[in-house]
Amino acid sequence: MKPIIVDNKSSRNAKSKGKYYFSKSLEKGLKILRLFNKNNSVLTQSEVAKALGLNMTSTYRYINTLVELGYLEKNARTKEIRPASLCLVLCTNLTGASDHLRMIREEVDRIHRENNISIDVAFALDDTLSRIYHRAAEETLTYNLPNYSENCLHSTALGKAYLSSLPDDQIAAKVDTMLLVAKTEKTITRKDALISALNIAKNRQYALSEEEYLPGLIAIGAPLYDPINGKGVGAVSFDFSVYQHSISEIEAKYAEMVKRTARALSVLLPPQKNR
Repeated sequence: MKPIIVDNKSSRNAKSKGKYYFSKSLEKGLKILRLFNKNNSVLTQSEVAKALGLNMTSTYRYINTLVELGYLEKNARTKEIRPASLCLVLCTNLTGASDHLRMIREEVDRIHRENNISIDVAFALDDTLSRIYHRAAEETLTYNLPNYSENCLHSTALGKAYLSSLPDDQIAAKVDTMLLVAKTEKTITRKDALISALNIAKNRQYALSEEEYLPGLIAIGAPLYDPINGKGVGAVSFDFSVYQHSISEIEAKYAEMVKRTARALSVLLPPQKNR
């Protein structure tokens, strides 16, 4: 068998061309659209500029372009902006064009059908969990978490599972910037205690939340990894009521299952480009 010769020069040229043809303007426009969610349906130009670290002139130019293209609409009196109907069409078309979400739903539905448990799948974006799929257990007490949950990485099994997937130095840096708001009396609010919990979660490959986000809600979660670069991108969790199981029962019965589920879903995720 002939040895495979890697042309490092060609590889470097390919990478440099990728950076050369990278559009910063398009990047900024997409980042503006990404700011909108259920909790932030309306924004001002100042809020956009502050969130993205842009000057007001550049922010106005990007916003005005998106308004002219029909992706944003601007209130003529207040100057507030919100997603326009074309955004809904775009999101619907993209969702329909992707097989990833369909395959994730099919896998979650199979596990739900076989075990009748509540399952959440979410991506992590900065300090926000964006839930992409939820399946509730039938004929049992369940909790419907919001599609967008801010400042909850420290208090949910989803968030702690995602944080545990980060390298140790990134965990410390991330926790250092976080505001550990007490959702309940059981929420971890000390940063050293959170890092300790994340180290335990990293070693066993799953995280627990025992009434830390909502009273009565206990959950077990495992991290999701990009199928190409191996970086943590989110998590999957199984959610229960304290009236159904104790935390020890959940660990004994579902720890291996949630880890298997996370591995199966990670393979189905759309790969992220290394940036």
